[in-house]
Amino acid sequence: MQSEVVTTANVYNDPMSDRHIIVTLECFVKKDGKYLMLHRNPDKRIMPGVWMAPGGKREFNEGLFAAARREIREETGLEIKNLKVKVVGNAYLKDLDQEVFFNFVMADWASGEVIQDPADGELRWLTPAEIVKLDNLLAEIKQAADHIFSDNDHVVSYSAVYEKGNELIEFTIEE
Repeated sequence: MQSEVVTTANVYNDPMSDRHIIVTLECFVKKDGKYLMLHRNPDKRIMPGVWMAPGGKREFNEGLFAAARREIREETGLEIKNLKVKVVGNAYLKDLDQEVFFNFVMADWASGEVIQDPADGELRWLTPAEIVKLDNLLAEIKQAADHIFSDNDHVVSYSAVYEKGNELIEFTIEE
């Protein structure tokens, strides 16, 4: 007996069934009152030259915290602990016709020394005050910084639209 694969499109006739969604995370690793930030290589296809926390795409069926630990280990050489979700959001990148679902995660440094990879960009430890003053900081981080760096456990959600690159044209926080 052969089974039929049923997609959202043929069940609901959903015009959004062809959405191009990437599920990602950025992990703000804290050590001695500073957070590790990545100044992305200017040759990157998405957000070239933009400052953001290290992270990346979640793999198939990978938990959020497992993905954060893996990405931080791969991109920085560090081990992390005490993970918690601070902000979740969705951004539409109009120029790439791509939707990115973000998870901003906080973590404490557990062990290891930062390993730089010029292909990814430059990693630097910065205070929250230094981060918000960075030229070309990811616009979502700038908008949500008060929530990201707060001491409370309150999680917020947002939606954003980028015209091109780091040019944010819409941003809404849901509390």
